[in-house]
Order: sequence, then C-alpha cells, then structure tokens
Amino acid sequence: MTDLSNGIGIIRQKPTLVSTFELLVKAITPVTAPGTEPVARTVVQGYFLTIANTSNSNVRLTLQFTATTPVLNVADTVTISDVKGTNDFSDLTPVAGDPNRFTFSLGISANDTALVTLLPDVSKIDLIKAAKLEIRGYVEILLNSPSAGTPVNLLLTPEHRGTFLPQNLAAPNPDFDQLAYSLPTSSGGSLFTLTAPVLKINKELKIEVKEFEKVQKDKDFEKVQAEKLAETSQVENLTSGDGSNDLQRLIGLMAQRLDQIEQRTANGQNGQSFIQAKERPSVGEQVVNQPKN
Repeated sequence: MTDLSNGIGIIRQKPTLVSTFELLVKAITPVTAPGTEPVARTVVQGYFLTIANTSNSNVRLTLQFTATTPVLNVADTVTISDVKGTNDFSDLTPVAGDPNRFTFSLGISANDTALVTLLPDVSKIDLIKAAKLEIRGYVEILLNSPSAGTPVNLLLTPEHRGTFLPQNLAAPNPDFDQLAYSLPTSSGGSLFTLTAPVLKINKELKIEVKEFEKVQKDKDFEKVQAEKLAETSQVENLTSGDGSNDLQRLIGLMAQRLDQIEQRTANGQNGQSFIQAKERPSVGEQVVNQPKN
C-alpha cells in the first residue's frame, strides 16, 4: 500500500496476523437445569501479548484489533501497557471509517520487552452483574520504525488469562481460581520478522531532481568558462601593454613552458634534450642565428 504526499511515496507494509483474542465476563457454561448454578461460574478473561524486541534499534509498533461479531465497545474495555515496569492505562483508538478496527501504539527500546493487555473493564460493577460480555476477534501487528526497510526480529507470545469469580463476592472466604493458556500464532512460532514503511520518490519528483541537476551542471560549466576567460584576459593584458616589464613576464612564462616540454621529451632523446642547456638563451638575451659548421 502506497501513500503519496508532496511527491514522496510511503510504501506501507501490510499488517501481520498475530493471533485471535477473546474477552469474557460471562458464565463458563450455560445453566441448563436447576441446581447446576455452582458449575456455571463467571469467568473474567483478558488478552495478554508479550513482545520482545531482539534488535539493537528502538522500535515503534502498532497493534490492530479487529472485532466484527460481537462488536467491540471501547467503553467496556481497558488497555494496559507495561514497558518500563509500570502499568500505563489507556484505551484503544478507533480506526476512522471502520467501526470494527481499533489500534494501539507503543515503543520498545532495543533488546527490551513489553507487555500489552486488553481486558474487560471490571471496574464497572454492572458488567460483572450482567455477565454477558463476550468480544472475539483477531490481532495484527505493524512496524512503524526504524525505516529504510530494515527488518526487525520480534518474539511475540499471546496468551489468554482469566479469573473464575465465586458465586457470592461478599462471602467471607471467596473462591477465586485462575486460568492461563497460550494461543497459537499465525506463523506457528514466536519469531516475527517485520519491515517498516519505506519512503519512495514518485516519478514527477524524480524528473524535477534531474532537471535541477542539469541546471547545476550548466552553472558549473559557465563557471569554468568564466575562469578560462579570465586567464585569457590576463595573457592579453600582458601582450597588449607597452611596458617592458610586462614583456619580460610573458617571455618568462614562455621559458617555463619550454622547461616543461623539455622534461617531458628528455626520456625520448636518450636522456638529452633537443635543446642543450648551453644553447638555450637567457631571458632577455638577444638571439642571433649562428651558421652551422
């Protein structure tokens, strides 16, 4: 899935299925005959997800809960996250335009572990008295960061944990029993490898970047030409002046150039230059053609 904004495309990875979940404040079995009420004890059950970040980078995660039938009423639930050793209470966030989806985001430091819990809100006594709450659905996970397509390995352990309530909560010695069982994951194991969204530049922005690079190259070319023109102007100024000093400087530059040519051709002449040192005139010395012997 790709979102485009200001010429930049964000390639979002699809959420990864984790497991199912079931929230309960309900009798464990229906009462079918008089005298069987003690068997039909009310159970309060919640969803627990342990997440271990095995990477060397901090991560940002989003959990997505989907519940269609029965619907999930956020007011009847509470979400608790424990990342730093304390319980942080919050609520799920409804997904705009989709009444059956809800999200919860959290961050986990490198090589650290977090626990996310979705529970029935038992602080509401009416929920316990009615004993009719039942919410089922499935959980997905999405990695938000780090970006640049870097895969991250997470260990996910989903569980259901619950408490059996006594028939009479006001009894002197109420009988509470606990239950806990792990849930199968979509991968069949605990290891999940996730990839964060990747930024991608769209075609129009790439064209603009290329045009900018071309303009920059043209500017660099003009700068080089201007520097060459300045050097040529210096030589022209030397040759156009009437003073002897300028002429002497020009002759000196020519002599230096001859030295460079001599050094390059020396190896091709058995170590000897085609102009011997004693034959080379000094700067400013008048040269007279000598007859050959």
